[in-house]
Amino acid sequence: MAEIRVFLVTHRRPALLRRALASLRAQTFTDWVCELHNDAPDDDDPRRLVEETGDPRILYRHHERNWGPVAVFNHAYAGGPEPCLSILEDDNWWEPGFLAAALDALRARPEANVAWANMRLWQETPEHEWRDTGRTIWPAPAAEAEPRIFRWPVALQAYDALHSHGAMVCRAAASRVALVPPETPLDVIEHVRERLLPGAWLLLPRPLANFAITLRTARATDHSRWARAQLLIASSYLLAVRPDRDGRAAFCAALRGQTPPATSLIFQLAFSNLRHFGLLRHTRPGDWWRFFRGLVRRPHVFLKAMRYRSRSGSLWPRLLAAAKARSEENRLAAPPQALYRKTD
Repeated sequence: MAEIRVFLVTHRRPALLRRALASLRAQTFTDWVCELHNDAPDDDDPRRLVEETGDPRILYRHHERNWGPVAVFNHAYAGGPEPCLSILEDDNWWEPGFLAAALDALRARPEANVAWANMRLWQETPEHEWRDTGRTIWPAPAAEAEPRIFRWPVALQAYDALHSHGAMVCRAAASRVALVPPETPLDVIEHVRERLLPGAWLLLPRPLANFAITLRTARATDHSRWARAQLLIASSYLLAVRPDRDGRAAFCAALRGQTPPATSLIFQLAFSNLRHFGLLRHTRPGDWWRFFRGLVRRPHVFLKAMRYRSRSGSLWPRLLAAAKARSEENRLAAPPQALYRKTD
């Protein structure tokens, strides 16, 4: 048995898959097995790429029907017989030391169930070449930095996710309890997972993986769907953690500091649930102006967003229960950790 099972997920991107495969096979840690899942039933290119490698560690899985990304990720988090798992998407790629560093971090911190690495951001050009943006998801250290440990709740989790599932290693015993409901929007699957998966989380500050900003994406472009997804995440955090006045003020300030400002979420929360109405005390005139401007331009987005709980199926009750359980898990710990900003 290998120490880790890597789930490599692909859908009609053979050129990118070749790069991802090469980065996996270049890992300094070699005790892995890979399940390569081809989610395009009529595409045989991935099979040929696997055969080209001649690598017996790579197990090819051809889907007879399209599963969709949420189902594929759930299959990965169900794990295999190996003690750890990881996910590599076809458009991302790893630095050679990623698996070794992540596994070393988990061995050193038994209270952590997930270790994930910082990622460099690469932009696809119209010519389908790749440009290094010079940015990373988290501020990259000037020198070697020790892993940073996070425990729920972290202020950032009120509206964002800590980890990137394309650059993580997880203990399989923990991941099996964190399968997301099928209604989960892909845009917030990482946010939801952080409410379901117990234990501490470890960030490796060095950029040991690469994130591709592609011209085409499976992420939602429907404004109302994105608004509902944001409300699910923010409301579950606020109701479970119940931050004090300073915490609510910091939440509103963090939304105001985004580019563009995301303060419309404050009003959507306040008008959808009376328990969030106190957030309005932390708004400014500019926040109100942006909210009313958006309301006039897209009233349907606001109206659809207000039904975020009733339209989420089993996701909302499970999300709220999981967030409360995570808060109970750490009830004797320190208050919510201060906002640890990602790179703007």
